[in-house]
Amino acid sequence: MKKLYITGVIVLASIIGAGVAIKSIAIVPAGYVGVVYSMNGGVKEEVLTQGVRLKKITEKVTNYSIATETLSLSADSKEGSKDNESFDVVCRDGRMNVDLEMSYSFDPDKVSALFTRYRGLSGQTVMDTVIRGKIKTIANEVTSQYSVLEAHMEQKGEVNRALTELLRERLSEFGVSVESATLSQTRVDAAIEAAITERSKASQELEAEKQRQEKATLEAETKRIAAEGEKAAQIIAAQGEKEANDLLKSSISQELIDMKNAEARMTHGWITVQGGTPIVNATGTEN
Repeated sequence: MKKLYITGVIVLASIIGAGVAIKSIAIVPAGYVGVVYSMNGGVKEEVLTQGVRLKKITEKVTNYSIATETLSLSADSKEGSKDNESFDVVCRDGRMNVDLEMSYSFDPDKVSALFTRYRGLSGQTVMDTVIRGKIKTIANEVTSQYSVLEAHMEQKGEVNRALTELLRERLSEFGVSVESATLSQTRVDAAIEAAITERSKASQELEAEKQRQEKATLEAETKRIAAEGEKAAQIIAAQGEKEANDLLKSSISQELIDMKNAEARMTHGWITVQGGTPIVNATGTEN
């Protein structure tokens, strides 16, 4: 009987020990940090990093995601579906409907404060119940600085950059680190869409006319340059011929004339004219 009692005590002690051991271990998965709540000290500022961690049995650890997440507020394929989370924003001269996508994560250094502020709510719950509404307000603040046409088409890249910067600034107080944010889809009413189409068409026609004018100007300039080149070539040729003639004239002297006459007499003899008829004396003497 005594032996059975001892065995029971050992088993019970083992169970208690195992329970204490289990309660002294916290497992923090990858992409999470462990927020530690102590019964006698509240939420600790320092969090547990991923892995197997030791804790006191009086402490409770809540895993809090710090991985990059994507928030999508978009229209469902079926209009009017309850899953349609697209929303309207105000621009300087009208409204438009938008889809918004944001990549974000919770800052590990601010998780404990966030956990305390929202009484132990998870990051996803805080995002769904608190931050989503603020994101829409911030998006409106950005688009209100632009016209519908600018936000919808002409300056969409600039709008997305401004949206990312403002969300990054405003959501930091909630421990949210914004990586990027975009108005992935923008929709305007039929009247504005028609006006945009008409404006785009006019712009294309204007650009085409501009290109035609530039082509005509280029062709005219090419012809002018070619004509000027031809004229210059003619002037150069004329100047070259004149210079050659001037050189030839300057090279003819009386000595050269006498020499050429002597060469002619030796070759052809004297030429005399009697009664209008030239007579050549081959001996070089005149008859």
